[in-house]
Amino acid sequence: MGSMIKALLRSLLLRCPRCGSGRMFESMFRMRRQCPSCGLPFQQEAGDITGGMGINIVATLIIFVVGFIALLIAGVDPLVQMAIWLPFMVIFPILFYPASRALWTAILFVSGQLEPR
Repeated sequence: MGSMIKALLRSLLLRCPRCGSGRMFESMFRMRRQCPSCGLPFQQEAGDITGGMGINIVATLIIFVVGFIALLIAGVDPLVQMAIWLPFMVIFPILFYPASRALWTAILFVSGQLEPR
């Protein structure tokens, strides 16, 4: 259990889930194919991006729904909320993209699906 949490935390820092020292991204939107330190492959198949997209969508929707309901309870007008939440729904997924891809990579690593070929 401890190694799983460690791998997830490392990935949130955009580091290799196995060694923690290699950077997972070359730039904001370009993930490395493998860890420069330990050689762990970050991408094995073209479909590996789908899991990160799912994490991104779910995180965005959870924050939106919880935030919308909380502000609604606080008495914020729904039209004012739309002015808040529409930009959020566009900007957050873009900024959260690296973290969601990294989390998915850590999940694949912990589950044993990332093996050097």
